[in-house]
Amino acid sequence: MRPTRAALLLTILTLPATAQYSIEKVVFHNAAPYTESELLAVTGLQPGQLLAHDSLINAAHHLLDTGLFEDAEVTLSSGGKARTVVVNPKPIPLEKLLPASFENLVWFTPEELTKEIHAHLPLYRGVASDAGNFPDQIQAALEQILTAKGITATFSHSVIEPTNQHPIRSINFKVDEPQIRIATIHLSITGPPGAATELAPLITPAINKATNADFNEGLGGFTIEDRILYPARNAGYILAHLDNITRTAAPTDKGLAVTYTATLNTGDPYKVSTITFEPTPLYTADDFTRDAKLHPGDLATLSALALTERPISTTYLAQGYMDVYLLSNPAPDTTAHTIAYTLRVIPGEIYHLNTVTANGLSPEAKKAFDAAWTMKPGDPYSPTPINTFLRKNIAQPPLRSYTMTYQASADPQTHLVDLTLTFAPNPNAHF
Repeated sequence: MRPTRAALLLTILTLPATAQYSIEKVVFHNAAPYTESELLAVTGLQPGQLLAHDSLINAAHHLLDTGLFEDAEVTLSSGGKARTVVVNPKPIPLEKLLPASFENLVWFTPEELTKEIHAHLPLYRGVASDAGNFPDQIQAALEQILTAKGITATFSHSVIEPTNQHPIRSINFKVDEPQIRIATIHLSITGPPGAATELAPLITPAINKATNADFNEGLGGFTIEDRILYPARNAGYILAHLDNITRTAAPTDKGLAVTYTATLNTGDPYKVSTITFEPTPLYTADDFTRDAKLHPGDLATLSALALTERPISTTYLAQGYMDVYLLSNPAPDTTAHTIAYTLRVIPGEIYHLNTVTANGLSPEAKKAFDAAWTMKPGDPYSPTPINTFLRKNIAQPPLRSYTMTYQASADPQTHLVDLTLTFAPNPNAHF
């Protein structure tokens, strides 16, 4: 919960406890993009209402608890039994909030879902904050919306950290039960002459692979749109997009099976006009020149762009930047059919090793592990020491009789990593 201003508390505490005051009207200042009626519904204040001792505190808390406001100052006009309540909220700009992502609500188009949520939550603008209870309110609204349609489902929500593929931090809402999977994809292709013939053999395997996968239309992970569009965009059709999308869900004994129908509009193939990188102390302009796999004049392919981004991300990951991602800032020229990229790294925070636990080792092997292990609690977390350890030690006695897997559990709030190494007997070890 965000604290209210001291001025609010002082104003209320000066009211005589035995006095009876009512609200003549409620006035909001500087509340855009929210309307007066929307804010009234959240505050619980109404003209004619008798003021209890904590009415104004509660009104401010209702606003602040959403996480959509940086502050909320509530004051009363002086004089008389009927008073004007003046609310000065400080809304957080929408662009600084997190987009809401809906992974598998197959029953609605995005437009329908926005309309339905807004009807339940007047403050909904397609975004939320991870610092308040608004995501919980959105989830509760989703449950009510489905219940009203006779649909039983359980939900969860979580923050999705950005990646190179989806460089947007978002709050993702997901139906956990029933399981929703893709059963059939019907796709038609439209574009310049020859595009359909060129892309059909590339897209067919992608469609086959997408069939039976989890349905995902959100802002993170590998979505159905990613699966379908990747072959086209990797062949230089970087503005390829889907039109005329329909989704039909049918119940099965395991959940819901979705028939997905769309038109792939390929657009024209594009070539790279320029590709540049904003250098950093960790990754310089010379590093980029040496490692880049995409150059001016090349066909604009996603695979070459990914190969160009990979060494940049790897360099930062090795220094503990677990949330690193890159913005490619594509700037297409629709007349020349070229695209310019300006790569910029968003490193995030450095993560440090909190604990390291090695399970499954004999006392002798544990002693050897302790002597060989180099990454200690407090060090920046990196997979490099793990790979180095494996390369140098796993084939040597007494560790060669084991195989090893590991799991790194990172806390995005504390930026600490708990590392668990699990050793198991190696059936192929030769003594």
